[in-house]
Amino acid sequence: MSYIDEFKSMILGYACDVQKYLSGDRSDYVYCAEESEEWGTFDKNHKNRARLCYALLYDVCEVTDKKELVRELFCEELTDRETDDFQGIGDNLRMLTSLLLELGEPSDSELFERAKDANFDCACGYEPCKFDVVPLDEFSLCDCINALYDLDEKELMFKFTDELKSSELNLDVLRLRELRSIAKWCTKRAEDMEFAVTKIYEIFQKSPELFDKNSAFNAVHDYVEILIEKGDSQNASLIFNRHKDTLECYKRNYYKLGARLIAGGAAAPETIWADILPYIKEDMEINMVAPVNRDTILAAAELANDREMTEKLKTYFDER
Repeated sequence: MSYIDEFKSMILGYACDVQKYLSGDRSDYVYCAEESEEWGTFDKNHKNRARLCYALLYDVCEVTDKKELVRELFCEELTDRETDDFQGIGDNLRMLTSLLLELGEPSDSELFERAKDANFDCACGYEPCKFDVVPLDEFSLCDCINALYDLDEKELMFKFTDELKSSELNLDVLRLRELRSIAKWCTKRAEDMEFAVTKIYEIFQKSPELFDKNSAFNAVHDYVEILIEKGDSQNASLIFNRHKDTLECYKRNYYKLGARLIAGGAAAPETIWADILPYIKEDMEINMVAPVNRDTILAAAELANDREMTEKLKTYFDER
């Protein structure tokens, strides 16, 4: 079975969710606040409600009063948007908005006004508008993986990601960047990130003309980070020094990476420290060395045996 057939079969199966909701069993779909150290306040049913959104968007089953159902779900989603610590607009709200407009809700409806005021992100970017629904047959593998994350379909998400990695990605920088994004935001698997980042760096080595300043920086920076995380400080240092000109384009990220490299046990830390120190001093003068980087930068100064700068940095961070 192709990935599209599997994906379509899953979406069609969400008819069961619609029937469950309409039967009165709604506890898995209405707003339900939870707290976590990582996410703060969030709605534990947000992804469950996404299944209903997809089911309604693709008309997987007959619904007698579809507009009323969409309005109910829209109100649940608004409560989520108004209370979620990470704010955002989200695909659920966009899908429900498009459905309401399609079903005849006026664009100046009080529901849409409330959505505009739901949080800062909505105030900046939410507008009631319809969009053209992409046929399921036209979903790319990356589109499917991103949708599967939104739907909390982890098993299929991992399967499709492995399929993506086994496809012809070697010369396709754009798809590798998509995979990198998927690894960061969806699967969160170290092996997916390492695969994408390593392949991108290999292409950068062979064909630097395919990369602009920003993408070249990311190709090198991300690869050095992967090597540091693997404990390979020797090769991380080699790459860092080889591409110094590329990394120096973004001085703040350059010195943070260099400090992390030193703190990770790089040989000859004094050399790396001498390269990044001017940029650290520059940022200290304008109070732009972020306190969140305190421990890493202090560790780098100490390992480079720069006692004077170590004391200056301690004073700087204490004052901050």
